[in-house]
Amino acid sequence: MTTAPRYTQFEINPYPSNLQSGWLPRYGSPGMQTYFERVLGAERKPLAPSVQALSTYIQENEVVRFLVNNACAENLNIIDAHSPEAKGVPIPRIKDVDTLLHGFNTILTHAPSFINDELVGLPFSAFVVGIDPTQSGTTLFRLPTFNVLMSNILCDWNAFLDTPASNVGFRVDGEQWLSPAAKEQYQFPLWKKDSETLPYWKSWNSFFTRTFKHPEQARPIADPASNQTVICPNDGSLFRWDANIARKDAFWFKDMNYSLTDILNSPVPQQQALVDEYPLVDLFEGGYIFQTYLNPYNFHRWWVPVNGEVLFDPFTIPGCFFNKLVLPDFGGATTASLPYLAQVNARGVIVIKTEDFGHVCCIPLGMSEVSSVVFDPAMRRGARVRKGQEMGMFNYGGSSFAILYEKLPGKELIFVNADGVPYPQCPVLPSGSASTGGNVTLIGSQIGVWYNRK
Repeated sequence: MTTAPRYTQFEINPYPSNLQSGWLPRYGSPGMQTYFERVLGAERKPLAPSVQALSTYIQENEVVRFLVNNACAENLNIIDAHSPEAKGVPIPRIKDVDTLLHGFNTILTHAPSFINDELVGLPFSAFVVGIDPTQSGTTLFRLPTFNVLMSNILCDWNAFLDTPASNVGFRVDGEQWLSPAAKEQYQFPLWKKDSETLPYWKSWNSFFTRTFKHPEQARPIADPASNQTVICPNDGSLFRWDANIARKDAFWFKDMNYSLTDILNSPVPQQQALVDEYPLVDLFEGGYIFQTYLNPYNFHRWWVPVNGEVLFDPFTIPGCFFNKLVLPDFGGATTASLPYLAQVNARGVIVIKTEDFGHVCCIPLGMSEVSSVVFDPAMRRGARVRKGQEMGMFNYGGSSFAILYEKLPGKELIFVNADGVPYPQCPVLPSGSASTGGNVTLIGSQIGVWYNRK
């Protein structure tokens, strides 16, 4: 094993309030305006049971009712103020509780849209983008009961996305998701279809979780027999990496430091018992973290990044939805708050023990309404797994992925690509118009190498 090279980190770029990652259109977008008109102008129908439950909670709780009403008032202030910071995306007018609830009710039966060659990939986030970054809104979306009720709504929506009614965007060649612009974005020829004729995919979720026709060609595995070469478990773009991860930190302060006791913490007693039994915080204290974010056209499955043994049955920690730390954040997808989201949002946890390079913890992370984390049934306690093996998927869920590496005596992990080019610790991130970022990390590709420490 050779000695690690030394690199100077690139200049750190602050997180802009209009940070975007491709899920929502640019400011002034005709597609976004059309979407708002469809939602706000839709016929008002009886509320679905999950939406009605949220309505009842709001009406019966004086504090929650105040927060919603005040968020709607602050929504108007944002619009009337014409703030330059609000130019990440256009802001819809949500004037009262009824408008909010009927918007949710309408979206429940609509799949993510490709309108006028522009993607509205986060329908709920696009709708609440004018209230969730307000003072009242950010408090509202942290309330545990509010999040449970929102989770029930999103579960209903996910059930709709599994039905044939959700594939409306795939029924006419040349339109919506089959338009030339859309096909170019997600590289239509690469993917295995449910059928080689229209509508190609039987449901929206079937499209979202699509697999490669030829995975070994589309995403070859770097150095498959060796754990010395570190590979990416998912398609995405680098958000940030860090070393010497702290056991505890005040992650809500300006720099959004990672805090292991918050990342590896669960309100579910059985899950917390596993965290304590192994004990994971001790295991990864002082180690490394590599966090990426996905754009809507990425492959939304994940592959095992090392050869080793699954330490325990993986689990998914429940968390918040639409919660943000970087305020104001009008980009819609909460991308600016990723280190914070890794510690408060719904997230999966799986740990793999290797024989030669310690333990690795993979954390698929939900963002906004994309929060369904599904582990492959083969990922169970004691299972022997290999690089490139299917590990799980986001079933219309998840826009970020964090991976933790143990600190090893006498060894150092350097994050470099296959050409030996170092990954910047805090790379320049996209803002304004939709972008996928400049540090693409494809599943199976090299993102680092273990070296002997000097």
